[in-house]
Amino acid sequence: MIVIEHFGDIQPGTKCSAVLFDRERIRREQEFHAQLYSETGVNDPEIRRAMVAANVPDDPYWLVSLKTADGTTGEKTRLHRVDARTGKVLPEPT
Repeated sequence: MIVIEHFGDIQPGTKCSAVLFDRERIRREQEFHAQLYSETGVNDPEIRRAMVAANVPDDPYWLVSLKTADGTTGEKTRLHRVDARTGKVLPEPT
């Protein structure tokens, strides 16, 4: 998988799973975030749209989970977004 190639430091035995966020799932994710921001007091629609856009990509992507077992800290999970078209790892929202 492209994420493993991208990071290159993936330990043997790491569990990898992925979920495709297609247009319908992205629409639902955007609605969820808009509702969440609305409930927390963001009433301006433009600000709410900008906040949703900053957290949910518009184009389809894979959400990839990498789980490693570390004896001292237990299980650690790293989540990464990967562009469905190009296969490139998307930067995390700032």
